[in-house]
Amino acid sequence: MAAKATKLETAMILKYKDGVDKNGKDVIKKQSFSKVKTSAADQDIFDVAKQFETLLGKTLNELVREDQNGITNA
Repeated sequence: MAAKATKLETAMILKYKDGVDKNGKDVIKKQSFSKVKTSAADQDIFDVAKQFETLLGKTLNELVREDQNGITNA
């Protein structure tokens, strides 16, 4: 039998620069948004992230899609 993966959860993680510290290093903050539909297209997640970028008034440094899968032997 072949193992099969089933998507359980998806989250969107936004990482953005929030200034510099006393040593001149970039301060990177992140915000996680859980309960993203597991069927959401990458482009849709990207579009939503760009809207959050506008609301935050910060430039996104990185956008991460985090999928959690369950694996069964079916």
